Order: sequence, then C-alpha cells, then structure tokens
Amino acid sequence: MKSKTSCFNKTIFKKNITHFWPIWLMILLWNLFFLPFMIYNSSMRYQAINDVSAKELAIWRANDILSLVQVFMNPIPIFVFSVIAVMAVFSYLYNGRSANAIHSLPVTRKELFITNFISGFLFLAVPEAVGFLIGILVGALCGYTSMNYLLMGLLFALGLSFFFYSFTVCIAMFTGQLLAVPIFSLIINFLYVGFKRILIFLMEFISYGLTGNFSDGNFNVLSPLYYLSNAVGVNYGDDSSGEYMADAGFYGHKEVICYAIVAVVMIVAAYFIYKIRDMETAGSLISIPWICPVFRWGAAFCGGMFFSVIFCSIFSWNSNRSAFIMALLSAVFFGVVFFFGAQMFLEKGFRVFQKKRILECGAFFAVMAILIIGIECDVLGIEKKIPDASDVKMAFISANYAVGGSDSESVEQVREIHRQIVDSKKEFEEYADHNDGESYFVMVRYALKDGSILERSYQIPSKEEMLLDEATVIGKVVKMSLAPKSYLNYLFGINYENVEVRGCEMSAYGEDSYDMPKNAVQEVYEAVIKDVEEGNFKEHILRQFGRAMDDGDYVTALNFEYFNEAGDMSLYDAVMKESNRFLTFSSNGYSSVSFDKNCRHIIDALINTKAIKGEGDLLTEEDAEELEDEDEEMELAQ
Repeated sequence: MKSKTSCFNKTIFKKNITHFWPIWLMILLWNLFFLPFMIYNSSMRYQAINDVSAKELAIWRANDILSLVQVFMNPIPIFVFSVIAVMAVFSYLYNGRSANAIHSLPVTRKELFITNFISGFLFLAVPEAVGFLIGILVGALCGYTSMNYLLMGLLFALGLSFFFYSFTVCIAMFTGQLLAVPIFSLIINFLYVGFKRILIFLMEFISYGLTGNFSDGNFNVLSPLYYLSNAVGVNYGDDSSGEYMADAGFYGHKEVICYAIVAVVMIVAAYFIYKIRDMETAGSLISIPWICPVFRWGAAFCGGMFFSVIFCSIFSWNSNRSAFIMALLSAVFFGVVFFFGAQMFLEKGFRVFQKKRILECGAFFAVMAILIIGIECDVLGIEKKIPDASDVKMAFISANYAVGGSDSESVEQVREIHRQIVDSKKEFEEYADHNDGESYFVMVRYALKDGSILERSYQIPSKEEMLLDEATVIGKVVKMSLAPKSYLNYLFGINYENVEVRGCEMSAYGEDSYDMPKNAVQEVYEAVIKDVEEGNFKEHILRQFGRAMDDGDYVTALNFEYFNEAGDMSLYDAVMKESNRFLTFSSNGYSSVSFDKNCRHIIDALINTKAIKGEGDLLTEEDAEELEDEDEEMELAQ
C-alpha cells in the first residue's frame, strides 16, 4: 500500500490563524477603513449639494472611488503587511529551541513550508477581499456606480501582495534573525537604486560634467518597492471643460503581472533553501554560508562609497585631481572598515582579522581602487558621451536661461556646443582650478527617445571679450540666447504663440504697483513681442551674462499674467515631460519682463497707455542707487 504524503497541515494552519489573529484583524481594519468607511464618509458630503448636474456628480463620485483605490493598492502598506505576516508564520525559524521542536514533529519541511506560506498569504488576501466586497455593498447603497474600479483595485492589490509576500519569504530563508527580515527586505528593495544613486554622486565629484541628478532606467525593476511605487497607479483625465474628471485608467498592470511571475520563481527558490537550511543557524545573521561573502562585499562597497560621498561633500578642493585622490582614499578606507564591520556581525564577535579574511579584504581593496580609477580615467566613455541626433527628442543648454528645442537645428546647436566643451576638458578644468577670470556654470540636458534623460553640468570660461566671440563656448551660448525665439521661450514658455494675456502690473522703484487697464495690457504685450523680434533686448541680455555697459536696465518691471491653452511650459519643463508621461502643467502663467532704453516699442506703449508720462519716469539701476543714497543721507540728517 502506497504511503500518502500531505502537502498541507490543517493543525498548523489553524494554529497560525488563531495564534496570529491580531495581525489579520489589523490588516482587515485597514482595508475596511479605506474602502467601506471612506466610501460612506465621502458620500455624506453630497447630501447637501443640489446645484450640480447628474454627470458632474457621477464624475465626482468616480473620483472618490479612484482616490480610495489608489491608497488601497498602494505598494508601501502592502509591503509592510507582507513583512509582518512573514515574520509571524515563520517566526519559529529564528529561535533554536522552537526550530528544533517543530522540525522534530511528524511533518515534512515541504508540509511546513506550504502550510505556513498559504496561511501567511491569506492574512493579506482575505482582508483585501472582504474590504472589496463590503466596499461594493456600501458603494451601491450610497449611489456609487464605478464599482469596476474597486475590482481593478482588488486585482492590483492581490498581485502586489503575492509578489511582496513571496519576496519577503525568500529573504526570510537567508537569515537566522527575526529582526533581520524587515531590515534585509527593505535594503534589498532599494539596493539597486540606492547603490546607483551613491555611485552617481561619487562620479559627480571625480568625473567631468557628470551631475548628481538621478534618472530612472530599465534596471530599476531590481528595486521592486521603489519601482512599483512609481509604476503602479491611477490615471486621471479631464472632460472638455478641463474641470472634471471624465475618464480614468489604471497603469502598471503589466508590471504587476511580471512581478507575480517572478514571485513564483522566488517561492520555488525559497522552498529549496528551506529544505537545505540548517536549523542550527537560528540566531545567525546569515543562514546560508555562500551568502556571507556577498554580504561582506555588498556592505563594503555600499558603505565605502556612501561615506566617501559624505566625506567629499563636507570638504572641497581646488582641483579635480585633489577630489579624485580624496575620493579614492576615503572610499577604500571606509570600504575596509565596513568589510570587517560586516564580518563582526557574521561572527558575532571581534575576532575577525584572520589571514583568510585579510586576503579577501585585500582583493576587495584592489577591486574598489580599480573601480575608482576607472571612473577617473573614463573607461566607459561616460564623460565623452554625446547622444546621436537621431536619438534625441529635445535638447537645451542653460546658462542664464535654457535655449534649445526639439527641431533638428536646435538639437544640433546644443550637440555642437556640448562637443566643444568635452573636447576642451583639460583647458576648462585648469581654468576652473586656477580661477583665472570669470566663469559660468552651464547645464546641457537631452530628452532621449527611449524616455531617459542625459544631463551634464560644466564650468566654462566667460570673460567679457568672449561673449560675442562665436568661436568660444560662451559666445555660442550667447548667440543662441540672443535669438528672438529663445528669449520668447524664456519669457512666456515654449508655447508663447498661444499666449492670451489677462493682466499686467507695472512695478517701479519707490512707487506703488500699477495695474494696467485691460485695453492697455494687449498693447504693452505686443510691444514686448516687437522689441524681442527686432533684437532690442540684446544689451539687456548681454548684461545678464556679465557684460559691463553704461545706462543699464530700468528698475521698472512688467509683470504679465496670461493663459495658455497649450500649457505654460518652459523648455526645462518640456524636456521633463518628454521623459515622464504623468507630468501635467497649468494653463495659467506669470512672467516678469525687465527692459532698458533700447526697447523703444515698450517705452512708447507705456506712454501711449498713460502708464508713464514720459521716458524720464523710468529709472535705471544707477538712478535707483543714487536715490537710495539720497534717502540714507536724509535719514541720517534727521
């Protein structure tokens, strides 16, 4: 007669449910609060509303449901509940006496693993399902009709719960300490993006032009909690009036499905690790021996680079060479400290300086040094990277303001300037090290067709005689800045052709602000456009770049309020939008326009609209300083 092997133990399952009931009760209350209770609470505010159409009321209610579902399927609380559930049902593994006692019972490890896995997962799934069902009932009684959103939210929540629970179970099999489960789970969830950010910050100190700005990439999927927090959610839409939500959709379903498939692999891996796990490792930080070197090296690399970044941030050096040397020394030093610190946790003592560990640390020392030197030598060509024009959707270079665009001519101009900066690395670094004359920090940014952003920042020479020399980098930047289109982009956004001015306030030194009448606003605005198109702002723009000229800018400013149906976007905003499909922009804008004596159209318009009596009412910065001195003398005399 064949023996019958069970994969599920009812006694252990009942023990988990009854022993850990506060956990599933806590999760149940959370789901009941954010669905049934909040649906009912939201419905109460509509009882006193009678002056809205049925369509508007339906849209408001759909908006309520979506807002609640957004919280219901939020990955962060689901991750927290998953960790708590895993720590509860597998808690016996982290105490030697409990582990040996349970495994001496007539149950197989397969039976234990499957039973505990199922019971722990039900702590998440059952409360979510109950919250959904009662939410459906309450929503129907309160007049809500968008119940399909609740169903989608439930599916998302179950998929996320399955992944995070499986992920945490897999992590739990690698450690012998209960408190290490949440710590390791959190660290590994952010390990890739965290290490990437630290590495980028370190490269910023020793690489030419690299910035510390962090951009997402395809490999961010290796940090599940970070990735899913950004990749899963709800899209909101507007109706034709732009005031109410008319349609909505969930995004991230493909990502959740992919993670759920990965979770199955993690379950299998966790099971096989559980089968070979030595129960004597209860109380040890790492329960699987071959993971120990990974832990040591991981702690050494992350800790060494992290504290090197902090060390380099505290101090500043006059040359790039000094920054490289100090980054190298600090990264290696702190890396060695973390290497032996990690070993102390593994050994649970201070006797860690054995010959074998010292030799291993020497290998780490060499690898860390090679990595830092490789960054300095630009082995991967990151410093020299200039994207192909065919890969660029939009580009700009920014000094006083961003200039560039999405047309091929603008993209090529930015690439040409970028190429000249890269080719002038040695010259520009020496110039910055010796602080020989004036300099400017410029930023180069590309929105690439793959959705990523490439950004660089440089310190370039900007002596006054260079400003109009088109052979220099600053001269090329000034030339682009003087183009009428560039300055209009700066003043009124890239959609300036669609601007509808709504108001204008004139502010001047020593006087109250003057609100122009509506019939004057358009005339003054058109005068600004004419002066820009005729190049009358040239000297004003050059002063912003540091060129000294007599008869400077007027202290009077024109502050425009406007509406732009196409969206009020700067060139910087537009580049960001190209890489972020969830970015939205307001249709209302504000722009402060300063000008000088060359802007004849503006001056004439101000006189014609009686905003000023004559040009003599406009004070230059020099005039304002003289008045300030006179006021101070009068105050002293009094």
